[in-house]
Amino acid sequence: MSKSPEVSRKVYDVVIIGTERIYEDFWTQTPVRMAEFSDQPMTPPTEQYYGFFPGKYTTAYLESYVDNHIYSGQTIRDRILFNSNVDCLMEIPQPDSAEGALWEITYNTTQKIRTSKVIDATGMTSQPQIPTFPGSSDFKGKILHHKSFGQSQALLLKDPSIQSICIIGGAKSAADVAYACAKSPLERKIHWIIRQDGNGPSAFFAALAMTERYANSNEGFYNRFLASFLPNRFGNRWGWLKWLLQRTMPGRWYAKRLWDGFDIGLRAFHEYHREEGKETGFANLEYDTPIFWQNDSSGVCNHPDCLTAIAKNVHIHRRNISHLSEHSITLEACTSKSPEKSKPLTLPVDALVYCTGWSARSNIFPTHQAFDLGLQVRLRDADPQRQTHWEDLEKAADAVVLSQFPNLKNPPAYRKIQPLDTPFRLYKAMAPPSDPTHSIVFLGKMVVGNNFRVAEAQAIWSVAYLDGKISNIPTRAQMEKEIAETVAWDRRRYLNKGELGSWFYYDVVDYADALLEQLELSSHRKKGWMRDLLEPCFADDLKDVVGEYKRKHEL
Repeated sequence: MSKSPEVSRKVYDVVIIGTERIYEDFWTQTPVRMAEFSDQPMTPPTEQYYGFFPGKYTTAYLESYVDNHIYSGQTIRDRILFNSNVDCLMEIPQPDSAEGALWEITYNTTQKIRTSKVIDATGMTSQPQIPTFPGSSDFKGKILHHKSFGQSQALLLKDPSIQSICIIGGAKSAADVAYACAKSPLERKIHWIIRQDGNGPSAFFAALAMTERYANSNEGFYNRFLASFLPNRFGNRWGWLKWLLQRTMPGRWYAKRLWDGFDIGLRAFHEYHREEGKETGFANLEYDTPIFWQNDSSGVCNHPDCLTAIAKNVHIHRRNISHLSEHSITLEACTSKSPEKSKPLTLPVDALVYCTGWSARSNIFPTHQAFDLGLQVRLRDADPQRQTHWEDLEKAADAVVLSQFPNLKNPPAYRKIQPLDTPFRLYKAMAPPSDPTHSIVFLGKMVVGNNFRVAEAQAIWSVAYLDGKISNIPTRAQMEKEIAETVAWDRRRYLNKGELGSWFYYDVVDYADALLEQLELSSHRKKGWMRDLLEPCFADDLKDVVGEYKRKHEL
């Protein structure tokens, strides 16, 4: 709103991560100086572990943010229509295309509004993804998704009748719930099930940095020097260094050696085969594919006793689920030399916590329109002709990607999971190539390691795009070619996770830089080549970007 007076003055279907999702042991994955926006520094939390802190401070920060930002006499909070659910968003055909696009929003069942510009910022963490197993309807215990764990934690963990809790899923959210259960004062059995035929458990970064130059692992990772070791297609300023490390044989050898050393060191640091975890199966928590590929997802050990508490108190199983019964869950036999694992295993369970992620498919667009806009839909619902068109582009793009990044040709052995959905196909992960009038953008339809920095970069890029302030926007054919190359790169780079088409987890710095480069902005770069290359990318680096943009366009 500070960048364009034409932006709509109402915000619909907004979710701020509030107290209902927060629980006592839920801490941030992003540290101080990074977990904030550039125009309002966060007061450093009193509780910290290498800069990581409880999520309640982020909630308080966001609450103050919407109250402290005032435009035309109204705060951001004043502009939010609370308890207003968007039921449908669709484009209304116009008799004269020169008039531009017209979008109709239906909310609260009967209310409608029409607008010529839309920013969809619904993200990808609103619709819980809950698998169905044989016997699910027979189960008599408590069932919840980790989205609701914050609301249910006190009752769940203090209820003496709940003697056994089962956590399902392999991502960091499962580790957070497992840790919270492990720290509960009541004695009970805690089981954590990670399916055998999936991507495996998350890899856990240590909170501390590898060198004293940085205060924590995020600072050590999110700088432009480390970004040069990432084979991605974003950003140009340090392109010569990336070319050296990704396109030359000595550079590729050096980059691979660094990543291999990092992987070996991380596995040793976490001691997955430690003595205290032998009875609980703690070794089952060791991630499958090397950390470089991020195929297992990842997170930060943001408590000093994070893995120790889990090793001592949580029984970890790498098996597929066979079925549920009234008060139990049965796991399939698995391929193993151990006689115990060659037979099915039935566990008594009083409560199930699904940490199984989210559905990335939008539920507010008609399916045909969602596919045309480049959103994720079921493959079976995709238009066959357009899907074939995209597949042809992506096949050609794959050869381009491999010529640019030879190290991606030979991934490690991993379980290939056939996708059920189309990837996101958005220009710069935001704009549909099918929208010639630049009337709609999608924010947050991606997975990255620092959402704050990406949110700021996407916000200013999207406003410039909607306002027609980007001079170098390509044609539709050129957009589609770039999108196809991004999708092909993502699949090669992040394996199963890359099927999303916008899984850029490690690529925060380069992606944000690329967006601002396209806007011809540079105030976020540090003074002096050594500082720009080696210093961490903090939130306040972006503090002058809005002013620079306004001056450039005389706003």
